Amino acid sequence: MSKKSKVERPMRDPDHKSKRGVPYWWAPEWVRATSASETSYGKIAAVKEKNGEVNLYMKSKDGDHSYIQGSIQREFQKWHEDRQIDYILLGIDLDDIIRDDNEA
Repeated sequence: MSKKSKVERPMRDPDHKSKRGVPYWWAPEWVRATSASETSYGKIAAVKEKNGEVNLYMKSKDGDHSYIQGSIQREFQKWHEDRQIDYILLGIDLDDIIRDDNEA
């Protein structure tokens, strides 16, 4: 069993900060701070849903993926639309994320 690697802060300004001050970095890093104090970071993913939408999920310490609640979903979509980036193309299947995580 491989040791989990620590998620590092990306070396650029965040793409978005939540209402609570938590920074998010979209592609290519797919990272978020776990709090506004930025003491640790976690992986996020844009996941294709069965209905064709793309939503953000975060990876928990135990490897599960949970839906990110609140306005972050809208902000993720708006940020990409404002820059004329098709965020739908960024989405990957949850099964692919789980498969990649198991191979790491």
